[in-house]
Amino acid sequence: MKDDRLAAAVGNASLLGIGYVLLCRWRLAIAAPLISVALMLLVVAQKALWCEIALVVWWVAVVVHGWLLGGKPGTRSATEQRLIALCVTVPVLLVGVFFRVEAVGIQRDVADARAAGDCMGVTAAQQKARYGDRLADAPGIERLGVDVEACKQLQEIALRLEGTWSGDVDLLGEQFAKLGEVLAKPGQEKTVEKVLDQYLGTVTKGGPCPTVALATWLRGRHQTQNVLDKANSAGDGLLPDAQFECAQSEAKAAKWRAALGRYQELIGQYPHAAITPKARAAMALVAVKVELLDVRGLVTSGEYCDKPAKYSGAPLYRRGVNRALFLGETDEYLDQLPRQWKTAVPTNASVIICTETVEDGPAIRTCPYTREDDPGLHFNRTFRKVVVPVKVYALRTGKLVRTGKVTITGEACPLFYTDDSGLTPVYGSTISTPVEPSDANVRAAFQPLLVRR
Repeated sequence: MKDDRLAAAVGNASLLGIGYVLLCRWRLAIAAPLISVALMLLVVAQKALWCEIALVVWWVAVVVHGWLLGGKPGTRSATEQRLIALCVTVPVLLVGVFFRVEAVGIQRDVADARAAGDCMGVTAAQQKARYGDRLADAPGIERLGVDVEACKQLQEIALRLEGTWSGDVDLLGEQFAKLGEVLAKPGQEKTVEKVLDQYLGTVTKGGPCPTVALATWLRGRHQTQNVLDKANSAGDGLLPDAQFECAQSEAKAAKWRAALGRYQELIGQYPHAAITPKARAAMALVAVKVELLDVRGLVTSGEYCDKPAKYSGAPLYRRGVNRALFLGETDEYLDQLPRQWKTAVPTNASVIICTETVEDGPAIRTCPYTREDDPGLHFNRTFRKVVVPVKVYALRTGKLVRTGKVTITGEACPLFYTDDSGLTPVYGSTISTPVEPSDANVRAAFQPLLVRR
């Protein structure tokens, strides 16, 4: 009997050195499986194609070597040798094929999950890989780790994107840059798109004003000609309503200037948006509030007469009595006006009357006087009307509607005149003295300004 070449070749095809055992080549029978195990471990460790090629070359080599060593005298029949070789090699090859097919199936499942943007599916499929799968297709299984790592990155990005709901555009920019890095990896378009879609559906969670900041960033981000550009159109779609709601909330909080700016920005950027008509109507109301703030500020600072401004909510300057807010350099005689002609509140005033320093008016009469404490001291007093220069502004428009001088007459040459100036008159001199107007005199002088016929 001779050693069967076919049995030796088939036995060695198991990579366990069975062919050498059948040939009674004991050193080779021990060395061959050790080398096979070493190459298998190298395949698993390196996960490189060259390692798999090396293992295949070794497999071909031992098969051919077993064939070449056969044909010499032996102790077993060819049938017995072939049966032993088949009993060992066939199960080994079947196991190898099974794990190779399973590895391919796992890769297919991962690819399907990745194509659907399902990171949980990617991870679940990759976790099915066993040691045998890694041995049967180490590079293929290793590539799955790239997908799993990408999904881990996307999960972290998704979590950090939730931190942008407060309006943190810096953080938003950082996370979009990381999305771009993941997108650059092969086959990650759908997984990145899913994370992006989930985020775009939650942008409004932080409230309207933070949404405005986020939507503005999304709308204006530099387009990269990939799936991330969906963010630009999403931001553009979110911005009008968010801007309106933000303006509404600021108006509700009496932040009139901020609200006005929001409305103006919305109308300027989206003149044809569905929400724009509502924004225009709301802006008109808020603009009146801002005008009132401006008027109050000018009145408080004493600058209104130099910088007149309108308040559209003021009563019209019309026929009948028009209440006035008096400002300027003098408030003399104003206490003698009727209460219904005056106001200290801009919202009740039809006009703002700016007064200047009182001037001497025309002389009425000159009368002689003596000092009570010095009867020998004679002097004269010329009593003159009081002239108050005025400018009248219609508060509703902020326009100058009248300018001129109010001339107030009054009592001249009273029998007794008390001089509070503290000055000692010169004998025979004439002192210019303002009249002492009555309430009726003051009312008659100002009536043409406040009561229109």
